[in-house]
Amino acid sequence: MSFVCCRIREWREWQYGTRQEGWLILIRDNRLQSRRFIHLTGFVMAGGASRRMGRAKESLRINGEAMLERQIRLIRSVARQVAVVGRAAGYREEFGVASIPDAIPGRGPLGGIYTALLESRTEYNLILGCDLPFVNRRLLTWLVLRAMADQSDATVPRSRDGRLQPLCAIYRRRALYAVRKWLDLGENKLSGFFPMVHCATIAWRDLAGAGARSPVFDNMNTPEDYEDARRRVEGSGSGVC
Repeated sequence: MSFVCCRIREWREWQYGTRQEGWLILIRDNRLQSRRFIHLTGFVMAGGASRRMGRAKESLRINGEAMLERQIRLIRSVARQVAVVGRAAGYREEFGVASIPDAIPGRGPLGGIYTALLESRTEYNLILGCDLPFVNRRLLTWLVLRAMADQSDATVPRSRDGRLQPLCAIYRRRALYAVRKWLDLGENKLSGFFPMVHCATIAWRDLAGAGARSPVFDNMNTPEDYEDARRRVEGSGSGVC
């Protein structure tokens, strides 16, 4: 049977309602699937330029569902608080979530992360892009558990080819100051502030050991990417969540 073991020095009551120390073993197919975290806010990054795609990625539909709607639904499965950062018109009314315009317009995804951390009232924050159609609840839950176990400022997975995935990652609120400093230097590179904080990068072998499959971080940058993702998801006969 598959499971995840997390070394947690102090298992705080506010995290899961129980207090213990030592090894926590969570069965991936049971408790891990239904976990919703109290001290976690999930943010969907929306409103990017999408120049290569030619249209807003959040409006792309797979299995009859817009990507924005899918990511909101996905985050709601692990977090009790959800918000959309970016081009916000109508999001609150249509999907019932808070919509937050960029605090510093024109700074790309890094500006979106800054906005999320600035607005957040929780210690842990899940950031998820609108162009990741294969990310699932199991992966997000595992990342949150890993972030809480490591207590890092940023918990960022790597794809099978070794690339960092900063738009499917967990950030603690205190990383805000490093992000702001990096922005003030005129920098927009997402990973540029990582050396300024305690950043835990998660190797693909760890993700694979937790059940992740190689397509999980495949994203959509072009119309061809979108059509390929749509065929793969709809051809599977079931959602990816």
